[in-house]
Amino acid sequence: MVKRNGFTLVEVMVALSIFALGALAALTVATQHLNSTQILENRYYAQLVAGNQLAAIVAETAEGRWPPRNNQRGEVNLAGLPWYWETQVVETVTEDLREVTIRVRREEQGQVLAELSTFVGRR
Repeated sequence: MVKRNGFTLVEVMVALSIFALGALAALTVATQHLNSTQILENRYYAQLVAGNQLAAIVAETAEGRWPPRNNQRGEVNLAGLPWYWETQVVETVTEDLREVTIRVRREEQGQVLAELSTFVGRR
């Protein structure tokens, strides 16, 4: 019987298929990580936009301008991207207190990525 060194074709094919499955799993994990990173980045920027809009309303209230009760919409650019915000002001049982809610989206009619709510009072 002749002894041969090396791998047979079947052994090489099995090894390559195992490697391919491992590489595919690693690629899937990397893709999911990149997608979740993009989602977190969008939510972070949306929180910044909502916080900026809320700070502007609180500053106007401190200057004596009472926020209107109607809904307002606008667009702002942050990080080179357009962000759409919507402000909802609701009266409360107390005359000198209003609830302000701000929602931020990436698209005008898209999913809400951030929502902040606070109460502002007349001084």
